[in-house]
Amino acid sequence: MTQKVLITGANKGIGKEIAREMGKGGWMVLVGARDAGRGLAATEELKAEGIEARYLNIDLQDQGSLHAAAEAIRSQHPGLSLLVNNAAIPGDMHKPGYEFTVDELRAVMETNVFGTFELTQLLLPVLEKNNGRIANITIPIGMAERFNPFAYKASKAALNTMIQTLGQNFREAGRTLEIFGIMPGGTTTDLNGNSTGSHMQTAREAGELIARIICDGKNHNGEIIMHNGTIADYNRGLQAASDQ
Repeated sequence: MTQKVLITGANKGIGKEIAREMGKGGWMVLVGARDAGRGLAATEELKAEGIEARYLNIDLQDQGSLHAAAEAIRSQHPGLSLLVNNAAIPGDMHKPGYEFTVDELRAVMETNVFGTFELTQLLLPVLEKNNGRIANITIPIGMAERFNPFAYKASKAALNTMIQTLGQNFREAGRTLEIFGIMPGGTTTDLNGNSTGSHMQTAREAGELIARIICDGKNHNGEIIMHNGTIADYNRGLQAASDQ
């Protein structure tokens, strides 16, 4: 039976490259995107490369869209075994944190945290039935000299907490679910204004890296994996707690 994956924000950038790599590996890809035109265009592009792909409307700021997507998966794709939470918005990456309005911060959190959490929660029954996995694309949240976007980092800090906490919850409850995070490293995309430099990789390279980790055959439940394959330092407490 063909394995199925839903990737949010798969119409462009890293998301589309993850879709391409997973599709090349024989997966049927559900291209999640809020813009139908872009989502369908990406789906057709992947199909032209011989990849089995379907478009699925997903707007992480629209609860109706999320519930409709979950129902479509339950009825049309009950074999879904992998969710890749990739979609995110950056907010203003150059504005000091103290200049953000609550509405600006809320918009970023709605997409990157609340919508991502709700979609994940809605799909848990289908994923658990298929011994499913949930991969989340994330970033380091410590202070850095050149990269400290307030709203974006705040949202990813919440996402990282979700990964670790749900991972421990799944383990303690003996549920056949796995959740983990992947930090692909600096990547040139429109999210960061197509920033380039010696420390940046292409979206294609990031997609290849992410697909390798997803398909490495290891159980990464509760882990947040850095681009070089190591586990982020703040996973140690979680592991220590699980060993007690």
